[in-house]
Amino acid sequence: MKDDMIRLTGLWKNKDKNGNTYLSGNLTGITSLMVMPNTFKKKDSEPDYIVYLKASEKKQRQASKGEEL
Repeated sequence: MKDDMIRLTGLWKNKDKNGNTYLSGNLTGITSLMVMPNTFKKKDSEPDYIVYLKASEKKQRQASKGEEL
């Protein structure tokens, strides 16, 4: 099974300001990936975790300074 899988990134455990654990890592040089527990889950048919993509903080800082990417 491992032969047909493609590694995307590594993830690190972090804690948010409320003490909740989440996973995060860089997907590309300009994109970050976050896996957060679904704290709004009401039914078993809803996902346990939600994956978010966002522009990396470095890219956001460069854009706010008007720097070339």
